[in-house]
Amino acid sequence: MAQHAVKERKRAPSQRSIAARERILDAAELVFAEQGFEGASIRDIAARAQVQKASVNFHGGPKDELFERIVARRASELSQERREAISRLEEQSSWDAGDLMSAFMRPLLSRAFSNDPQWLAYARIVAIVSADARWHALAKIHFDPVASLVVQKLCTRYPKADPAKVAGALVFSVSSMLALCTSEWRIAALSGPDGDQDPEDAIQNLLQFCRAGLAGILGSSD
Repeated sequence: MAQHAVKERKRAPSQRSIAARERILDAAELVFAEQGFEGASIRDIAARAQVQKASVNFHGGPKDELFERIVARRASELSQERREAISRLEEQSSWDAGDLMSAFMRPLLSRAFSNDPQWLAYARIVAIVSADARWHALAKIHFDPVASLVVQKLCTRYPKADPAKVAGALVFSVSSMLALCTSEWRIAALSGPDGDQDPEDAIQNLLQFCRAGLAGILGSSD
């Protein structure tokens, strides 16, 4: 009986298999970010990962399942840091909407502008998820819990504010954040030859923009 159980036990994946899987997921992340879901192909992903197409299907599944894996892969880390930042903020005696938005946005922005192409690609994939209703279920699982927490915190802090307007302001702010991650080149193009901006300056510019927009929606706190 015990011997039969040993035979049925699955072998742990080898280090080689784990490395191949991560290489495929990294490649898929980059290809989806560059080409979008529709434009990306398993062939392109296999070429970027330097593996056979069969390996992509084995480690990642069909294209839609692979995309879902890519979204889920970094979501927990991002959500955890956002929650921790919000918790630290609440330990302070005084904070405003801008402080809360900074706690919510910086975990993604700091990674996207850290010279790590994978995290910048992930930010662009978040933009794809946010812009296409077909991925509503993914957004609901991986991003809405923390976003809803932010709306709740803002409504508690500013009880006179309309919750629908607060939610709208958060969506507008998130759209601006994702625009910075996906269209930084447009800022450079429109600002002229001397318009190159340090990443931290760009982040501060975004946070100032969001703070001002939220101030108009929220009004004064009680």
